[in-house]
Amino acid sequence: MDEVYRFDDASYTTLGAAGISWQSVLQVLRARPRIRQHLGAVLRIAAPTAGGQWIAVALVEDGDDEYLVVGARQLEPAEIDVVTKMLEGGQR
Repeated sequence: MDEVYRFDDASYTTLGAAGISWQSVLQVLRARPRIRQHLGAVLRIAAPTAGGQWIAVALVEDGDDEYLVVGARQLEPAEIDVVTKMLEGGQR
């Protein structure tokens, strides 16, 4: 998959309000393994950053294999458990 991820001013504002850096978001988007769920025009990706922070990123399809980052948040401990189990089960 050769996807393009982009940020706009609203992306940076939303990420700043959530206390998540754009660099952390890029780490999650490029992480392997990761959980990737594509529902219509919405793409959700969850994974840990290099520093161990678990983040879920929300994106909207902006063209063929092009996605706009619209938000991100840190996962709660219970969510981390679920995502970890999904990753261990081989779902990516």
